[in-house]
Amino acid sequence: MTKKIYRGILLASIVTLITCLVFTIGVQYQIYDESTQKSLKNKAYIISVESNTENLEKYRNIEERITLIDQSGKVLYDNKAISSNMENHLGRKEVAEALKNGEGYAVRRSETLGSKTCYYALRLDDGNVLRVSGNSFTVWAVIMELLPPIAAIAIMTFVLATVLASVISKKILKPINNIDLNKPEIEESYEELTPFINKINAQNRKLDRQIAKLTRSRREFEIISENMSEGLLLTDINGNIITHNKGTEKFFDVTENINGCNILTVNRSEIFRKIFDDITEKKHGEEVLCLGRRFYNITANPVYDENNAVCGAVILIVDITEKENREKLRREFTANVSHELKTPLTSISGISDMLMNGLVAPEDIKGFAKDINKESARLISLVNDIIKLSELDEGGADSDDARQVDLAEVSKEVAERLAPVADKKGVVIKTEGGKAEITAGESLVFEMIYNLCDNAVKYNKENGSVTVMTGVKDGAPFVSVKDTGIGIASEYTDRIFERFYRVDKSRSKESGGTGLGLSIVKHIAMSLGGEITVDSTPGVGTNITVVFKN
Repeated sequence: MTKKIYRGILLASIVTLITCLVFTIGVQYQIYDESTQKSLKNKAYIISVESNTENLEKYRNIEERITLIDQSGKVLYDNKAISSNMENHLGRKEVAEALKNGEGYAVRRSETLGSKTCYYALRLDDGNVLRVSGNSFTVWAVIMELLPPIAAIAIMTFVLATVLASVISKKILKPINNIDLNKPEIEESYEELTPFINKINAQNRKLDRQIAKLTRSRREFEIISENMSEGLLLTDINGNIITHNKGTEKFFDVTENINGCNILTVNRSEIFRKIFDDITEKKHGEEVLCLGRRFYNITANPVYDENNAVCGAVILIVDITEKENREKLRREFTANVSHELKTPLTSISGISDMLMNGLVAPEDIKGFAKDINKESARLISLVNDIIKLSELDEGGADSDDARQVDLAEVSKEVAERLAPVADKKGVVIKTEGGKAEITAGESLVFEMIYNLCDNAVKYNKENGSVTVMTGVKDGAPFVSVKDTGIGIASEYTDRIFERFYRVDKSRSKESGGTGLGLSIVKHIAMSLGGEITVDSTPGVGTNITVVFKN
């Protein structure tokens, strides 16, 4: 507040000073301008007595310029120039006004020279016009002339204003700064502050009561919920919340104080109603609540008073989302593995039964053997991918010692390995970019880039292309695999890294994929501290980038 008052007084002083200076300069300039005009007018009247060319010759060396102009605008005489070479002056403002009104005045400025020329024209009895002109300073030239004294005055005024502002502001605020906010005394402060001081006294009393109440509540809460990551609610028998902890606020996205509110304001699901029914009947209640994509285990126990009557409840809320997701993933994984294993095994079993029972013509045996070999290879590939995922889950997928691996070199090796497969489909696979080294096991890096490129070839269009780019951006090595394939709709890009997930199941079957390739890519990238981004447009292509920030 002291600074605000100080700045206010100082600013007012400066504004006043500037205003006074501007006003003074303006008045002085106006007086100077009028004086110049009057001087020119007087000289014009004096010279007009001798207005013929011969008499005007004696004024040739005076400072002012004298010009005699006839009614058509032709210059008859000029003491500073050859009249015959001068242009017609009928269009000049001061000349036109003189011919019309008897006299005229005009000012023409030169911004480059910092000066102006004043012209006064007087119509003579014979109809000719006598014009007298002289140079005068512009307002900026006047200011520049007066700048040293103006600067001296401004500095002295600023210093004086600074000192006075500091003294006055401190003097004004001294009684306010001396007020004891715990026990304010009205007599020692300004009379205008009386209502404010009364409010402070009332607020102090109110705060004392609230602090005492909050202290009691805090002690109760700290005893029960200190260092708890779970949600905790204490309610009375009617379901009104007595106290709660931060875990509850986090789980149920509570942004306001819910103490004193009914528990149904936190969540109105049937689970809470059932739990209170159990508590009323002196039963232990336990339910699982699903909120969005998260799961919470709700456990409620009744609280008894000295008469063994239920007087409230203690409700414990535990986030079991990870557990539920793991269980769901396990069930899905088991179902998918069973399905994926069943398909080739059923095919192999059917063909072998036909061969064993002699139901296949000799010339068809080679074709059936080829089918068995194909399904066996698919089965082996699936088992190998499952084993690889299992190793990644256990953190032991790479037996190589970690060392500096160049993503560019590995990308070239992958491109060479996949070239025959890509050629069969008419797909061109190429590498671009520069050196990008990370610390990792080489086999893991190869596996990751191979799976990305293999997918890009499988789901590409005929005569398409796959571009593997490597480099370093903002200090982070990266590898990106861009194809011109079928693309992925935006609603599926978050799911393509799930195990066995396929956007187009019929196309995936034709391509022979197991549905685990991108899951392996995700696990490897995570284990190496990489982040994966997907940019895809259906019908245009997909670009998957892995950036290694660690």
